[in-house]
Amino acid sequence: GFLAGPAVLPPGAAAAPGAEPATASRLQPGLRLGPWALVGPLGAGGMAEVWTVARADGAWEGEAAVKLLKPALASGLVLSRFAQEQQALARLSHPHIARLLDAGHTPWGQPFFVMEKVRGQPLDQVCRELPLERRLELFLQLADAVAYAHRNLLVHRDLKPSNVMVDEQGQVKLLDFGIAKALDPLEPAQAQDGALTHTGARPFTPLYASPEQVRGEPVSTATDLYSLGVLLYVLLTGLRPYGRHATTPLQAARSVLEEEPTRPSALSPAEVADPHWLQHRRRLRGDLDNILLKALEKAPDRRYATVEAMARDVRAFLAHEPVSAHAPSWSYRAGKFIARNRAASLASAVAALALVVGSVVSVWQAREAQAQRDEARRHFTQVRQLARQLVFKYHDQIEHLPGATAAREALLQDAVTFLDGLQEAAATDPALARELAETYYRISRLQGGNGTIHTGQYTAARRNIERAVQTSLLYLQAPGVTVADMAVALNMRTTLVEVLQREGRLHSAQSVLEQARPLLERLLARAPRDTWSLSSAVSFHLVAARLAGTQHDVAHQGDWLQACGHAQQAWEAALATERADPVNVYLPDTQAFALRERGQCRLMQDDPAGAQALFEQELRLRAFMVDKFPQDADFQYQQAVALALLARSLLAQARPEAALAPQGQALDRLERARARDVGNQAATGLRQRLLLQTAELQLAAGQHDAAARAMARWWEGAALPAVPPQQLPFAQRLSRASGLVLAARVALAAPGPVARLAPVEGWMQEAQRLLAVEEGAAGHATQRAWLALAQAAQAQARRRLG
Repeated sequence: GFLAGPAVLPPGAAAAPGAEPATASRLQPGLRLGPWALVGPLGAGGMAEVWTVARADGAWEGEAAVKLLKPALASGLVLSRFAQEQQALARLSHPHIARLLDAGHTPWGQPFFVMEKVRGQPLDQVCRELPLERRLELFLQLADAVAYAHRNLLVHRDLKPSNVMVDEQGQVKLLDFGIAKALDPLEPAQAQDGALTHTGARPFTPLYASPEQVRGEPVSTATDLYSLGVLLYVLLTGLRPYGRHATTPLQAARSVLEEEPTRPSALSPAEVADPHWLQHRRRLRGDLDNILLKALEKAPDRRYATVEAMARDVRAFLAHEPVSAHAPSWSYRAGKFIARNRAASLASAVAALALVVGSVVSVWQAREAQAQRDEARRHFTQVRQLARQLVFKYHDQIEHLPGATAAREALLQDAVTFLDGLQEAAATDPALARELAETYYRISRLQGGNGTIHTGQYTAARRNIERAVQTSLLYLQAPGVTVADMAVALNMRTTLVEVLQREGRLHSAQSVLEQARPLLERLLARAPRDTWSLSSAVSFHLVAARLAGTQHDVAHQGDWLQACGHAQQAWEAALATERADPVNVYLPDTQAFALRERGQCRLMQDDPAGAQALFEQELRLRAFMVDKFPQDADFQYQQAVALALLARSLLAQARPEAALAPQGQALDRLERARARDVGNQAATGLRQRLLLQTAELQLAAGQHDAAARAMARWWEGAALPAVPPQQLPFAQRLSRASGLVLAARVALAAPGPVARLAPVEGWMQEAQRLLAVEEGAAGHATQRAWLALAQAAQAQARRRLG
C-alpha cells in the first residue's frame, strides 16, 4: 500500500518517528515546506513518512498532516501528474473526505502532500464492538464520500481500512484521495521522447484491490466499488473474503484473481473471532450476502453500476425493503413485507401478501418478457455509463485546456443525445435525474451561460438550463440529497438568471432569482459553514448584484442600492468561505468576483477612485490565478476584464491617458488567450467590447486617428446574421448598437469634410431598431442609455449636415 499506517494520530497514542536515515537528518521540527513548518513525526511506512505541520505564515490556525514520499519516488513524472490532478482534487468538499490542502516538494526534491489531520481510529477497528446497524451506517458515510468523488470524476484506487478513519465525533473521514493516481506508473503520462512511461510498482494494497488492478488494467469507478465490497465484508465478518492465509503480496494477488469470496453467512464459528457469530451470521444470510457478492464480482460489468446503487441496497436492508441484489422470488418479497409490517393486523398482512403473491405468479408466467426487460435494462445501463463518461470524464479532462471549446461542445452534444432517451426513467431514479440535470447544466454554460467561454448559442443555452432546473426538482426532495446536490441545483438557477439577463429578459430573470432564494436559505440553514453553501451564496449575490445593476439608472436609485447590498453580501460570503476553507486554491477567484461587483457599485455611486482601488485589488488576485493555472483560459479572460474595468474607473476620473495603459494590456491578454481558443464566441464578443472601449478612451484623450483605427478593427467583426433584429440574441443586438453609436461619435469628433457624416444617419436608424425590440425594454438601463446616445448622435449629425 501507499503507506502501511494511517496519516492520523489515534487519540492518546504516541508518535512513531521511523524516518529513513537518508532523510531523517533533513526532516527536523521547524523545517519549512513552503508556508508549512514541521512540528513532529506521526509515523512512517514503506513509501512515505508522516509529520504534523502548521502554517508558518499565520494564514491558518491549527495543524495538518504532511506525507513525504521516499526519495526514490521523487520523480518529475509523479509531481507533474499530481499537478494535473490538483485542480480537480481542490474542488472536493465533502464532510467525509479529508481535504488535500497542498502539494509540492522539498528543496532537495522530495515530494510531499499536505492533508487535513484527522484524530481517530481506522474504520475496521471502530466497528469491532459496534452493532450491525451502526457498522452499516458508517459504511454508508464512506459510500457517500466515494460516490461524491466519482461524480467529480475522481477514483481513489487504494480504499483500505487505514485510509478510512472515524474521528472523535464518530464521523468517517476518507484519506489520500489522488495520491495513488499520482504514484501509479501505469497511469499514462507523456515522456520526453513522446512514448508512454510504464515502469515501477503500482500503489495499491493487493488484498483490497480489484482483479483489474492486479492485472494492471485501467481502473474505473468499478475498481473503488470492488474495494468497498472488500471493506464491507471485513466490517461485517472481521475477515477478508479470500486470501486469508496469504503471507506474500504474490499470494495475495493470486487470491484476488483466482479465489471466489466465501458467502459471509457460510463462515463457521471456528473461522470468526466473534463469540456471537452464530447469532450474527443469521442477519447476514440473504440480503447482505447478496449485496457483498454482487460488489465482489470478478467482472466489473457484473458489479453494481454505481456506488450509489450499492448504497441504496444497504439502505434498503436497513429499512427492511427489497434489495436489487436478490432475485425477486415470492418468498423474498413476502419476508420483506412481514419485516416492515410486524405491528399490522393479520388480516391486513394476509391481504397485502395476496397482492404480492399474485404479482409474482404473473412474473413467473412471463419469463420470456422478463428476459427482454433484463436485456433492455442492460442496454439502459450501457447508455447511461457512456453518457456519464462523456460528461464527467472526457469533458472534464479537457475543460481547462486552451482551444477546447469546440471539442467540449461536441462531447456534451453527444451526451445530451444519449441522455434524452433516459429522461422518462429519471422520474423514479434520483441519481439519474441528477446526472441528467448536471449534463444539461454543463452544456448550457458552454452554449451561453458562462460569461467568458461559450459558443454564443443563447437560445439553446436557455432551453438546456431550463431543462436542468426542471430535472433537478426530481432529486431535490429525494432522501439522501446532499449539500453539494443542493448547491449545484442553486447554481443552475443562477445560471438561468444570467442567460435570461443576456437575452434582455430582465423580468423573467428577476422572477427566477426570487424562486431560487428559498433554496439558498435551505442550503445555509442546513450547512451554514460548508464551502458548498458559502460559495453558492457568493454566486447568488453576485448574480443578483449584476441583475440589479443592469436595471440601474438615475430614476431607479433603489436598483443600485439593491445591487450594492448584494455586492456586499457576496463579499461577506467570500470572507466566510476563507474562514471555513483558508487553503482553497479557488478562493482568490471567488474573492476577485466579489471585489469586482463592489467596484462596479462604486462606479454607480459616482466614486471612481474607490472603484479604482477595488479593481486594483481584484487585479492582484487575477494575476495570482493566472500564474497558478497558466493553462486555464477562463482566468486569462477574467484578467483582461479586470484590466478593462480599471481603465473604466480611470476614465470616470477624467484620466483617459492613464486609462489607455491597462486598456492596452487587457486587449493584448485577450488576443493571446483568444488565439488558442478557437470557437469561443464569448471571447469574440469580449474583443469587440474592448475595441469599443479602446476607441472611447482614445476619443476622450483627443487621439482621433487612433480611435478611428480601433473602430476599423471593430467593424471587421461587427457583422450580424441576415435575420430580423427580433430573432437576434439581445447581447448581440446591444453590442452592435453600442458600436454603431460609438462609430458615429468618432465620425462626429474627427476633423474633415462634413460629407464623412453621411453614413451616420443609417447607423443610428439601425441602432434604434436593434435597441427597440428587447423584451421589457423599459426596465433595461443599459438599453435606455444607448438609445438616448443614438438619438443624440443622429440629431447632431443632422444639424451638421444641414
